[in-house]
Amino acid sequence: MNRKLSHIAFVFCLYLTTIPATTMAQEDSVRVKDLLVMDTVNLKIHGPSNDVTFYMNGMVFLSNTKYHQKMIPDHITFGVIKAYFVPLEYIAIESSRPLFGNDDFPYSPAGMSFTRDYRTVYFTKSVKLFGKRNVEKIFEMSIINGEGTNQNQLSFTGDPSRYLHPAISLDDSYMIFSSDRTPSNGGLDLFISRKTPAGWSTPTNMGSDINTSGHEWFPYLDHKNNLFYSSSGHMGFGGYDVYVCFFNGSGWGEPQNMTEYINTSEDELGFSIHPNKKMALFSKVADPETEGEVYTMSLNQKALLVSGIEDPQNQDISGLLQDMLKSGYTSGAFASTTEVGFDLDVLPLLTETEEPEPEPEPEPVRVETVVAPVVQQPEPEPEPVIKVAITEPVVEEPEPEPDPNQVVFRVQILSSSKANSNPSVTIAGTRYSTFEYFYKGAYRITVGQFNAVQEASSFRSKCKNSGFSQAFVAAFRGQERETDPAVFKR
Repeated sequence: MNRKLSHIAFVFCLYLTTIPATTMAQEDSVRVKDLLVMDTVNLKIHGPSNDVTFYMNGMVFLSNTKYHQKMIPDHITFGVIKAYFVPLEYIAIESSRPLFGNDDFPYSPAGMSFTRDYRTVYFTKSVKLFGKRNVEKIFEMSIINGEGTNQNQLSFTGDPSRYLHPAISLDDSYMIFSSDRTPSNGGLDLFISRKTPAGWSTPTNMGSDINTSGHEWFPYLDHKNNLFYSSSGHMGFGGYDVYVCFFNGSGWGEPQNMTEYINTSEDELGFSIHPNKKMALFSKVADPETEGEVYTMSLNQKALLVSGIEDPQNQDISGLLQDMLKSGYTSGAFASTTEVGFDLDVLPLLTETEEPEPEPEPEPVRVETVVAPVVQQPEPEPEPVIKVAITEPVVEEPEPEPDPNQVVFRVQILSSSKANSNPSVTIAGTRYSTFEYFYKGAYRITVGQFNAVQEASSFRSKCKNSGFSQAFVAAFRGQERETDPAVFKR
């Protein structure tokens, strides 16, 4: 692994549910740990693309065979594209081998999907249509003793439309894929087909909540059937961003951007999670002319043990990402100390019944804490919430200007493509002026200003209860966004 990204990790609040809230309030309950580590794969890929996927205990990538010969590649003027397997323990050209000894299998790795027993692979293959043009179709192939055999085109792909990037469910009962068949919202949409005794069903468009006028492709289904995919049609950070729709047992929720922890102004493609649940892969490409890079995201085992999460079933990247998004986390921000519980067996972690728990704070905050600042009340802490965020948010916002090094915290609630789109908002019946800043291609809208993370986190709960479900705490140094996680440890 190349450590040039060093230890880029996000901060996150963890609590042991067995500890009483009063005890946690008295102790250092903001248990901020680096639970995920992002890294680049130190592997020069000499293929037509840099997309990858997991296979057993390793990774699949495409490469030219001349780079795997014993002769110097520059002395070889020929070669073919072939799928190679490399173990995760030692990712290097010298440790790679052909994925299938009997088949070059030169197909997009991120466009492959293996059944959980690794006996079948679904993949994207171009075929000549009416002898004129190449069109992508989905095929299946059996894997017997590590060799590929019997490639068959899926029955529902017989029309002239494009069919690519299949993603098979955990129980092999349905498949999600990308296609431009009708009906369509435009570009490539995600469709679903179910396996029946009679064969694959007629594909159904997954709807306008998921599909856009742009492209939706590279779907992936994790062990909980949560749907990850790349899209260019939503307001994101630029290019293709990775989104997730969480599975609720019968369907999928609305798409959620995987935050700037994963997404950038570049294209993020082919996100997938290893079956052991402890590592994820995806590719990042700046433009079609660049080779791009492969990234891994893995659990920081040391931090997990320090945090008290010792049960292996809780060490699950998928669950951690779900909790990350449901708690409103983005890079450099974490959730309120009074509302996050971490138990991956009982996801979703934050429910409507859990979040109102911090709301008793406004009761002592209203008048009692101002009129009767008696020592017996351990709740003078909420007072700054009133003075800073509720009473005079507009007056407080310019305060950082005298000291450009002072860090303050604001609650980000919205993004917009246009400047000054929301000069004010109503939260819990009170009207607030907003502070707007431009970040990664969009205008970000924030409310309030706080000197302490806990105060901002408490106000974030009110924002979420007022309908701003994606609200999160962001730090600012002066008028600029501060992304250093260390500022949240104060």
